[in-house]
Amino acid sequence: MSKRVSLAILALVVAGCLALGTGQASASHVSCGDTITTDTKLDSNLTNCPNNGIVIGANNVRLDLNGHRIDGDGTPFAGCPENELCDGGVVNDGHDGVTVVHGSVREFALGVLVGNARHNGVLRISSSRNRFAGLALVRARRSLVRNSSGDGSTFREGDGLDLFESHHIRVLHSSFRHNVHIGIKPIGSTNSLIKGNLLAHNGDEGMLMEGGEGFRIRHNRLVRNGGGITLGPGSRNVITRNRVFRGHEGIRIEKGHGNLVAHNVIVHARRVGIRLGIKHPLLGGAHNVVRRNRVSDSRVDGFLVGKKDRHSLLKHNVAKGAGDDGFDVQSRSTTLTRNRAVDNGDLGIEAIPGVIDRGANKAHGNGDPRQCTHVACK
Repeated sequence: MSKRVSLAILALVVAGCLALGTGQASASHVSCGDTITTDTKLDSNLTNCPNNGIVIGANNVRLDLNGHRIDGDGTPFAGCPENELCDGGVVNDGHDGVTVVHGSVREFALGVLVGNARHNGVLRISSSRNRFAGLALVRARRSLVRNSSGDGSTFREGDGLDLFESHHIRVLHSSFRHNVHIGIKPIGSTNSLIKGNLLAHNGDEGMLMEGGEGFRIRHNRLVRNGGGITLGPGSRNVITRNRVFRGHEGIRIEKGHGNLVAHNVIVHARRVGIRLGIKHPLLGGAHNVVRRNRVSDSRVDGFLVGKKDRHSLLKHNVAKGAGDDGFDVQSRSTTLTRNRAVDNGDLGIEAIPGVIDRGANKAHGNGDPRQCTHVACK
């Protein structure tokens, strides 16, 4: 899959310069566009900011919104100089050890931006109705997003959380809902933890990885997104114990190798519950392991392995109630063992000749009386 990176976002967040406010904030008396260099607690809302809300100007600053709101004017800032960042709610470019806590940000181009910095925290921040993204981490390291939200981004590629070339990020117990495009979108990022989050009603995907590796994607709930979790591509990631309800497909590895997909539950996918490889364009990964997942009531197939995928293993999975096949395996280098297919509309396991059968697969109650092709089923 080609990278669908918004050029508008990149122009905003990777340029390396900031349109800073002219004021230096002290104590809790802060105005729109001010730069803070010491710990600050807001004593009131900031409303209808025409450009940036608050800019961080030093290391080790704590910005406590104190339950207040930083509010943009909902329109792009006119006349933004080239290579400068405009229209951000909270902006931190290059300052380490910064924490932003307890409040809300809305109606900017980007709600909260952390760029080129380490050891930052975004805690209990609600970011909503922003144009491009609620939260964006760009070339950030060892930072934390916890108990926060990125909801309702409005542009055609509006996302809840963007991770651009960021590493060792933890995103915990947060929510990303009703975004036009993606709930969480890592691009070129590595070695991060996405755990215990809610991703719901996002127009395209709940989570879409476009390059990167070493993610642990665990215990998340994905509800009624356009799609569930997609790696396009992504390698050496662990996707475990997530629950995916509805959506176009549950978990999809378009391209990538060495991924583990285990102990996930996918219900009511509109097409395929778990897919390895895609047809348009023809792509596939290699050496992926899919084990102990349960897929129920997919409209087409429960599990599908595309012809371009190589040397993947499907073990101890259950497919039940799919409209077509429980398992549709189109790559002869796939290994199948100890899978179970029950009450699917067509075959329990439809495999092409040459698929590697390690035995103990089971199928019964499926629409085609053969139950399985080219593997033995009990």
